[in-house]
Amino acid sequence: MPLDQTRRDAPSSSPGPPPPRPSRLSLLDLLRFLAAFAVLLYHFTARASPAWSEGVTTVFPNVHQFTKYGYLGVELFFFVSGFVILMTAWGRDVPGYVASRVARLFPAYWVGVVLTGLLLVLLPAPWKDVSPREVLVNLTMLQVPFGVRNVDGVYWTLWVELRFYALIALFMVVGITRARVLAFAMAWPVVAAIAARTQSGFLELLLISEWAPFFSAGMLLYVVHREGWSLLLAGMCAVQVIFAMTTAGDASTEIVKYAAEVDPTIVSLVVVVSFLAVAAVTTTRLRLVSWRAAVWFGALTYPLYLVHEYWGWWAISVLRSRVPDRLALVMAMLFVLLLAWLIHRLVERPLSGPLRRAVRAGLASSRAATETSATETSATETSATETSATEEPATGRPTPAAVAAVGSREDVLATATSE
Repeated sequence: MPLDQTRRDAPSSSPGPPPPRPSRLSLLDLLRFLAAFAVLLYHFTARASPAWSEGVTTVFPNVHQFTKYGYLGVELFFFVSGFVILMTAWGRDVPGYVASRVARLFPAYWVGVVLTGLLLVLLPAPWKDVSPREVLVNLTMLQVPFGVRNVDGVYWTLWVELRFYALIALFMVVGITRARVLAFAMAWPVVAAIAARTQSGFLELLLISEWAPFFSAGMLLYVVHREGWSLLLAGMCAVQVIFAMTTAGDASTEIVKYAAEVDPTIVSLVVVVSFLAVAAVTTTRLRLVSWRAAVWFGALTYPLYLVHEYWGWWAISVLRSRVPDRLALVMAMLFVLLLAWLIHRLVERPLSGPLRRAVRAGLASSRAATETSATETSATETSATETSATEEPATGRPTPAAVAAVGSREDVLATATSE
């Protein structure tokens, strides 16, 4: 169902209430979970780790041939993010948008950093050596620009997401309209690719060159979600998917550092299927499906993604000496799912709402203080200008023009009184 088509061309900064939000896209929640679970399977059964002493490919000689593509769950995440973040921003003011993103990202992240940091500080070699300082810097989610390692390797995607959120916030300041979204979605990956080719450091960093096509494709799908498919939108989406296939193929050469070599053709196929899956659950009748279980799994996605890697590896290393390897794998999966549920239930649910309201109130107070200061400054300057216009410099005495003006007003008043 289109989302408030009568207002889709109004800038997000325009006055009035935001457009109505669609009902929960249950199957999109399920896709998010499947993306996180694919990454989990990649880390547990295909990526080199301290969990399997003799090597993961030896333990799972057949399974890893499939799960080594699980890292592409991140690409699916980015398609989904392009859709969801534009949906969150369209028709909302910037303080509301910022508050929603802070409340969504940080509560579970803070707990994840502390839990994983504590685990790694206590574990001996060959586990990752992490210092308390690194843990503290990671709490800001800005460890990459500070030149500090990620406590958990999966955090690299959060830095990508933060930059995308910042771009959307700038877009909101300009004003989000349908025409601007289409222009931005087509131009962004091209400019980002040029920045990457020319090694324009800051511009490349700002424009997220490697992942721009994924976010742009998701943004275009949100436009389709609002108004339906057209030949123009289908062509624009196809262009972005081709760009995404290219960047994913280039990135696949890095995977051999951590796992078995992957087939670039299969990588491209997975990217296409990921896009089509997001398109199916957001732009067809599948968007109307309501499934509470999918929403529940979707709620576990983010905390599961944050804590599964090292806590899962640790669980496997403890369990595999007591039970068969496959059972250890299943038990480790259940353990990290339980940990994710606890974080969602005990941290995200009680803290997200109050944190969102507090951030919004803080931004509103800051804005009000800035506006008050600007008003007072303007009033002071106006008063000073009026004073200088009616007094002689240095002496402070009225100028002849001011005396004449006062005299003229008194003559008028006298005449009016006598009449």
